[in-house]
Amino acid sequence: MTKYDDDIAQMTELMSKKSGAWSAISAKYAARMRAQNQFKTGLDIAKYTASIMRRDMQDYDA
Repeated sequence: MTKYDDDIAQMTELMSKKSGAWSAISAKYAARMRAQNQFKTGLDIAKYTASIMRRDMQDYDA
C-alpha cells in the first residue's frame, strides 16, 4: 500500500469510530489534504520560512 492508501484507511477507521459525527468528511479528501500539507505545525512553517529568509539575507550581504 502507498502512504495515500494508508491515510485513507486510517481516516476511514477514525471516522467510523466517531459514529456519524464526521459523516460529511470524505476519507479520500482528508488523505489528499494530508499528503499536500508539508507542515504539521505552525512552528514547522516558521522554521521553513526563517531558513529561506536567512539564505536570502546571506545572498544579499554577499
